[in-house]
Amino acid sequence: MKFRLKLEEESVEITDVKDVTKIYVVRELSGAQRDSFLNDMGGRMKFTAAGKMQGLSDYTDLQTGFLALCLYDESDVLVALEVLREYPASVLGSLFEIAQKLSGLDKGAESGAKNES
Repeated sequence: MKFRLKLEEESVEITDVKDVTKIYVVRELSGAQRDSFLNDMGGRMKFTAAGKMQGLSDYTDLQTGFLALCLYDESDVLVALEVLREYPASVLGSLFEIAQKLSGLDKGAESGAKNES
C-alpha cells in the first residue's frame, strides 16, 4: 500500500449575490481537525434510556462549523463561520457533502445505513 500525506482537495466555483464568481477550495481535514469535529458531534448525540442512539440534540452550526474547518477562499484563508452562516442551505449542503467525502466522514454513515437494513 502507498499513502500520500498531502491533504486532498477539490476546487469549487461560488457565485455571490453580485454575480461575481470565485474559486474556493474544499480541503480534507487533518487527523486532529477530524477528531475534534467528531468529539463535537459526540456531544450533540442523544440516546434512549436503553442507550441506543436516537439522533442529534443540537444542529446549530453542524454544516457551517464543519465547513469553517475546510473551505478556503482564493487567498487560501478559511472562510469565516459568520460568512458561511449567510450561504444558502442548498449550497451548504452540497459543500458539506464534498467535505465529508474528502475527509472520509461519509463512510461511517454509509456503513451505518447498511447495518440498519
